[in-house]
Amino acid sequence: MADPKAENGTILVAIDGSANSLMAAGVGARLARLLNVHLGFVYVLDVPALSFWAGVETRMKEDIRRQAETTLTEISAKIGRICEVVPEFYIVEGMPEEEILRVVREDPRIQMVIAGRRGVASEKKSQLRLRRASGHLGAKLAELLPVPVMLVPPDVPESHICSAMAEFRDAPPESGNG
Repeated sequence: MADPKAENGTILVAIDGSANSLMAAGVGARLARLLNVHLGFVYVLDVPALSFWAGVETRMKEDIRRQAETTLTEISAKIGRICEVVPEFYIVEGMPEEEILRVVREDPRIQMVIAGRRGVASEKKSQLRLRRASGHLGAKLAELLPVPVMLVPPDVPESHICSAMAEFRDAPPESGNG
């Protein structure tokens, strides 16, 4: 029997490993559960171009992919256990705004994209005022995507996520081999 949630649509959450993307995942899980839709996580691999060292580039890509899979698996396990939603994964490589746009265009089930207002890049360096207010990726996604975009601030109240968000935030990573 087909999953009825898949027929109702998908909420896609951009995950980059930042604390704010974890909060966005929690908000996405709550919305997916409330709306009875599927939850998807998209992780865009940041692979530096090292074409002159082909062997190194291949190993780096494999390591980066493994790290992304580990991150997605850990977040998914927490979401599944605490918020009772099991997401599907999209792992793509390229520029985040271009790849998320491509994923949305290729999957007509996606009805909304959720991203943290601050990601890994803005955790590492200061941004322009507009980017600080909306997030670099968030501003681009809002411009480009044919579906609504929700930006989750880093200080979102736990009441806007799932009922066990304190546990979600404090839960250690799942044990296992990753």
